[in-house]
This record gives sequence, structure tokens and C-alpha cells, in this order.
Amino acid sequence: MNTARINYVAVGIFVAAALVGATIAIAMLTGRTGATDEYYSVYGNVTGVKFGTVVLYEGYPIGQVEDVLPVAKGGAMLFQVNYTVKEGWKIPDDSVARIGASGLLSAITLNIDAGTSPVPYKPGSLVAGLEAADMFAVMSEMAGEVSSITENDIRPLLATINKTVEAFATTVLTVGTLVDEDGTRVVKTFAKLADDLNGRLPAITENVDSSAANFATLSKDLAVTRDKLDALLETSEAVLGENRTEVRKSIEDLRHVTDSLARHIDAVNQNVEGAARNMYEFSREIRKNPGLLLSGGSPQEKTAK
Repeated sequence: MNTARINYVAVGIFVAAALVGATIAIAMLTGRTGATDEYYSVYGNVTGVKFGTVVLYEGYPIGQVEDVLPVAKGGAMLFQVNYTVKEGWKIPDDSVARIGASGLLSAITLNIDAGTSPVPYKPGSLVAGLEAADMFAVMSEMAGEVSSITENDIRPLLATINKTVEAFATTVLTVGTLVDEDGTRVVKTFAKLADDLNGRLPAITENVDSSAANFATLSKDLAVTRDKLDALLETSEAVLGENRTEVRKSIEDLRHVTDSLARHIDAVNQNVEGAARNMYEFSREIRKNPGLLLSGGSPQEKTAK
């Protein structure tokens, strides 16, 4: 009986020790091994930020994100990120909490860029937030801007130019027909054309003003696109610097593809030359006998009677 009780006590002690060890391990994994101070930041986009996201101070881990809460403000939806850091950690009040990743494939972190102010934030204060530039979002937005410029500015301009060219071609054909007539008729016709052009001048002027306005809008859109390209280039330089090995491998793969194309370019050129010769022969036959387009064969020659 005493032996059974001893066994029960030993098992109970072992189970209690296992529970205490598991509790300590979970606390260490979640970073809750000591007292902490709470801070929060507000962002318009929190892609990748969630509970447990690491909080860094100049790259050094000091805490984690506790929760992300949506906040409606001025008709827009913002997101409040609450996080805890080690108790007593001094954060200058001109520091910025930036969402980003150290590499192209790295996890999202909340990195606090230390300021130079001697006055620290008080626990529970709002730390200024900064969202990282999303290269893919910038590229998608730039593609949308280019599509909008093409649809709203360049397409109407091309339509106006096309109408002007058609009108000019019609005028040239009319003048060519009148050259064969007598001088008096030519003069009268030119007078009529002058009157016609005089009547069309207001519409032409309006089209030119509209084209100028479209060009001005296009210039503004291109300026905005240039600024976005500058930001994209800065982000790309940072990404390339952090992923130099991957970029070098991509360049080597591109070199292999280029070598393969160079080996097959002669065959491509031969096919293109053969197609060009066939097209030249086809056009020559059509010029000699346009009836081939309708009859499919050469016209029969009339025999002399």
C-alpha cells in the first residue's frame, strides 16, 4: 500500500513538473518572460502584420505585436497596431515604426527606426507609423495609369489625327482630278475648296485645342508616373542590394537563354527570307495579273483571228 502511494506521489510530481516546464517554454516562445510596456501605431495598410509579428528596434528584437484593430476615421478605414516591448526600453519621441521586410522572402516585421530626440515616448503613447513601399502594388498602379492615359488621351488624339489625314487625302485626290480639267474650272474648284476649308477651320481649331489639353493632361500624368518610377527604382535598388545572389543567378539564366537564341537565329533568318521571297513573288504575280485574286488562275490569251 505504501509503495502504491509513493508511486502516485512520484507520478503527480512528474506531471506537475511537466506542466510547469511547458508553461515556461510557451512563455519563452511568445516573448512573455518579463514585464512589458505597451505602444501602438496607426497604418492605412497592414499587409502581413498579425499577432506575434516581431517588433525590432534598429534590427534588434524587443517585443511583438499583440493585436490589430480596424479604426474608422473620416470615412476611411485605418488600422491600429498594438504591440509590447521590453519594460523600460527607451524609444525617442521622433522615432518611426516602419512595416517592412529585411529581404525579398523575409517575414514582415515592425521595425522602429530610432530618432535622435533625448525625450522618450511614454508607455501607451502613439508611435508614428510608416508603411513600406510595395513594389508590386506600385507596378500595378503604374500599369493602370498608363492604361488610363492610353484610353483617355492618346486614343482620342490618334482619332483626331486620323480624321485630319483622311480629309487631307481627300483634298489631294480632288486636286489631282482637277489638274486634268481646264484652268477656269480649277480656279473655281480651288475657290470652293477654300470656302470649304474656311468653314472647317473652327472645328479644326477646336480639335487642336482639345489635343493640346490632352497633351497637358498626359504631361501631368507622366510627371506623376515619373515620381512613382523614382520610388520604384529606389525600392528596386534596395531589393537588388539585398538579393544580389539571386539577381546574379537570374542574369546567368538569361545569358543561357540568349545563347540558345543566338544558335537558332540563322534558321529563323532563313525562314524569314524565304517568306519574304514568297511574298515578293506573290505581289509580282498580282501586279502582272490582278485577275488572279478573283479567278485564281491566269487569264486566257485571245487567239488572233
